[in-house]
Amino acid sequence: MARSIYVMPITGDGTRTNPRRPKYRDSLFPTLSWAMFDYGNEPWCVVGILDVPPATDTALNGNADVFEAPANLDVTMGNTATRNLWRNRLEGVNIPGTWIQTTTTAREVIRFIGACCQFAQRYQGGSCGGQWFTAGVTLDDTFGSLSAAVQQCIIEAATSFGFDTSALTGASTLRQVIKSAADQYLAAGLSLNLNGPL
Repeated sequence: MARSIYVMPITGDGTRTNPRRPKYRDSLFPTLSWAMFDYGNEPWCVVGILDVPPATDTALNGNADVFEAPANLDVTMGNTATRNLWRNRLEGVNIPGTWIQTTTTAREVIRFIGACCQFAQRYQGGSCGGQWFTAGVTLDDTFGSLSAAVQQCIIEAATSFGFDTSALTGASTLRQVIKSAADQYLAAGLSLNLNGPL
């Protein structure tokens, strides 16, 4: 079975009658096997779909709010244009992307996205929940500009994984906070399975 991986918006409010799901599931791949990591309560997800027919792949990629990982995850970005495309795509959905280099592989990027999602889900399941990027908040906003409750919930999410938060200061940007958490998730070798291992 072949797996295709896409980043796309998420829909649904999480209730039993309206579960969270990839935006285009109902219209473009209702019968295909898929698995999803949601970016916490943010409106984005990464989806692994099995055996996507060519017409469905074309239809998915025809949406401006969908981007697909290369079929060969071990290919590098290779050039500045591709690197910048991925950087901009991730930054556009509030996932840190400036770390990507021309030598970075697609697998490294997808694993990083998955790790960001796992951290966001842990935060979502805590006492704060909610979205980070509301009311104009961006990756460039500082940790110290968040409410004390949100700061504490981010720390709790990180420490629940056993992550080191000693470098986290009020001047740290959300980009640095999320990047650190994702990097530590990956360094710990924690599971990332999206219709198969990443």
